[in-house]
Amino acid sequence: MAIVKMSKLSLIGLESDKEKILDILMNMGVVEISESLEKLSSEEWKDLVVQDGDSEKVAILDDKINKVKWAIEYLSKFSSKKKGLFSEKRCIDKNEYNMTIQNIDKLSSIVESIHKYNDQLAYLKSEKNKYANLILSLEPWQQLTIPLNVTSTLTTTILIGIVPHTSTSDRLKEDLISEAPESYFELISSDGQQNYILVIYHNSCEENILKVLKRYNFSKVVFKELEGTVKSNIDRAQKNITRIDKECEKVEKEVSEFAKYKDDLEILHDHLLIERDRVKVLDNLLKTSRVFYLEGWFPSELGEKLKTKINSQVECFLEITEPDKDEDFPILLKNKKLVQPFEAITEMYSLPSTKDVDPTFLMAPFYCFFFGMMVSDAAYGIVMALITGIILLKYKLQGTMGKMIKLLFFCGISTVAWGAMFGGWFGDILPLISGGKLNIPPIWFNPLDNPMKLLIWSMVFGGVHLFTGMGIKAYMLIKEEKIFDAIFDIGSWYILLIGVALLLVGGTPAQVGKYMAIVGAAMLVLTQGRDSKNIIKRLLSGVLSLYNITGYLSDVLSYSRLLALGLGTGVIASVINTLGTLFGLNPLGIIILIIVFIIGHTFNLAINALGAYVHTSRLQYVEFFGKFYEGGGKRFEPFKKNTKYITLNDKEAV
Repeated sequence: MAIVKMSKLSLIGLESDKEKILDILMNMGVVEISESLEKLSSEEWKDLVVQDGDSEKVAILDDKINKVKWAIEYLSKFSSKKKGLFSEKRCIDKNEYNMTIQNIDKLSSIVESIHKYNDQLAYLKSEKNKYANLILSLEPWQQLTIPLNVTSTLTTTILIGIVPHTSTSDRLKEDLISEAPESYFELISSDGQQNYILVIYHNSCEENILKVLKRYNFSKVVFKELEGTVKSNIDRAQKNITRIDKECEKVEKEVSEFAKYKDDLEILHDHLLIERDRVKVLDNLLKTSRVFYLEGWFPSELGEKLKTKINSQVECFLEITEPDKDEDFPILLKNKKLVQPFEAITEMYSLPSTKDVDPTFLMAPFYCFFFGMMVSDAAYGIVMALITGIILLKYKLQGTMGKMIKLLFFCGISTVAWGAMFGGWFGDILPLISGGKLNIPPIWFNPLDNPMKLLIWSMVFGGVHLFTGMGIKAYMLIKEEKIFDAIFDIGSWYILLIGVALLLVGGTPAQVGKYMAIVGAAMLVLTQGRDSKNIIKRLLSGVLSLYNITGYLSDVLSYSRLLALGLGTGVIASVINTLGTLFGLNPLGIIILIIVFIIGHTFNLAINALGAYVHTSRLQYVEFFGKFYEGGGKRFEPFKKNTKYITLNDKEAV
């Protein structure tokens, strides 16, 4: 249980030393600078100080960061170095960092050039689309030999257009000849939905022509600003597309020349990120014309080191104090290496509040225990442990990703142990392929043969889990010097629930259990309404508290999911093995077995590992945390050099 003890830092310094002090704090990376806005509304401070900060500069830096980030992502497709899923940040020393930043103007110019080239490519692609669409619109008219810009002569009019395919072109032609003999009709093409037609008529019969065409839902087609035949326009458009493709290729080649600067741009990005954070933190400071004020939180164990570091470089007023009894402070968890991966589960729910204990230490063994019990196949556990172990050896993963991979590694080891206990090795593949000659018997028992035994033990393990959560609650009450609350609110339930459990066992234990249940129930009835002054209300509250036993029984039943998921893994594995051996162990059957085995067991491992992760987490969040844990803590976020692409070898960082 390791919530790091925090101390409060208050600092008043000269405005001229502000940048130097912020550099010291950022380089050490151990102080979270708190907001000081509350002081602006207080009578003592509001007339003396103003809020520091430069929101305009922050916005400018954000814009630069976004531009550089976009340029880096754009250059990634031209870079020969591809980053994998578990790739680490590039580690650089301070000299390389400083040398790169000296070329900041050149790098900024490169970013602008990349954006200009992208704008140029966007324009070229737009032009290409325009010509491609023109070709699509002209293709149905390829048989038309009349120039598109010729729409009439002195005495005739030329119409091109479309009519629905349902309209029979032969009937349209007949109606035109019948009602307007001085006309010419030609079907240019048809695409199954529309007929593309040409009509030439003498101006004197225009009224009749239009009347007939309207009857057939004719729509006129006009190609504005096009001259020459359809074929010549298509040829011209295709030549333009070829030209644009060459121009795009040329521009992309020029952009690819910038790929060698990608690493430097990553350093520039993180430099701007650091600068943005440095300017942004000013919002949390208060100042006058000559001095500034900040306050923050840091791990108490670093107090002397922090004080010595600041006082050795600048003169300022620095005060370190302990938080008040009910004062909230940011939460930093610190556990041993074996427990650290399970912090990810706690953090995913909620960090502990300042009044909570860190539940990670006690939750970790239960999480491993239940996860392994749910997957319960030793071979699956070996696969999980091998894959995650290789990832951990190959990559130095940090943060939540690193914690999750380590967690799965430990859960894989637990799965191996439980699989050996239950006799699961890729289900029952060994006896199936050996005809029963080869088999690894379970150390304990096979759940498929005795599911009731597994159900009973699931309830027992669940009871231990719940009692542990209740015990932590009792510890917290005792720590707060609420001894009677611990005895009556937790101890009473211990006595009652253990008594009920012994009653279910039967025999001599049941006799002991009966008296324990009576004593526990009596304690609850007599004490649960103790805050009420009215004796009737006090007794009524005590009686009603007994109803909570249904909640405890419901919690215990939740652990039946250990049975369900454990059996599910074994049953699905057995089905996969049966399907794989349907064609026997002849050459064809062996090929089919290998394919079914790999695909089936990969799926079974993935789906059951995911199910175990979800349901094991639920058991912690609902059944375990529900007994003692409040959460709601604020994460400790120190003022430090946060980077996306690089890691700085900074000797000053703590």
